[in-house]
Amino acid sequence: MRLIVIGALLVVAALGAVYMLADTFVRPPVTEPAPTSPPSVESARVVWVNDGDTMVVSPVDGAYAGREQRVRLIGIDAPEVRPVPQCWAGESTKALLKLAPRGSIVTLAFDTQKFDDYRRQLRYVWNAQGVLVNESQLAGGNAFFLRVWPNVAYEKDFREQADRARAAKRGLWGGCADPRPPVHGPNSAPPPSTGTPHARP
Repeated sequence: MRLIVIGALLVVAALGAVYMLADTFVRPPVTEPAPTSPPSVESARVVWVNDGDTMVVSPVDGAYAGREQRVRLIGIDAPEVRPVPQCWAGESTKALLKLAPRGSIVTLAFDTQKFDDYRRQLRYVWNAQGVLVNESQLAGGNAFFLRVWPNVAYEKDFREQADRARAAKRGLWGGCADPRPPVHGPNSAPPPSTGTPHARP
């Protein structure tokens, strides 16, 4: 009887060893997800607000410190001020000026593409209260959502804010008879007036 018990224990031990070896070589190792590092940010002083999506800043740190830079806010497209002001252009500019007053300190961050065709910096901008200015312009109905690959880090949030503003008829969605995003380039045709997000080539 004792021999049977010992034999059974040996069989169980052998099976356990085989299972452990198989588990070691067959199952892929568990790896932790790579930590996500915060975006590299810089501080700047607002010098001028051109319109609802463009400003001039003077960085106080980083690679561009002390040199005025033209900044285009990523993910939004505000009504044009020039050559002829479009509907809501003045209101959009005032809204941006309220979010980022001249002389105030803002925080800037790049996405993947750093400059546009006009050599303006493409930036996300946070004001002194920590408000993401790009998103706030969309939430208030002061700009259209603009998706330009590859700068799409906040695309989902921006699109949602633009949709909510349109549904609530905030800003230009209620103040303009036929809200249309600005037309960019001599060969581009006006997009349909559905209020749907558009992409600039």
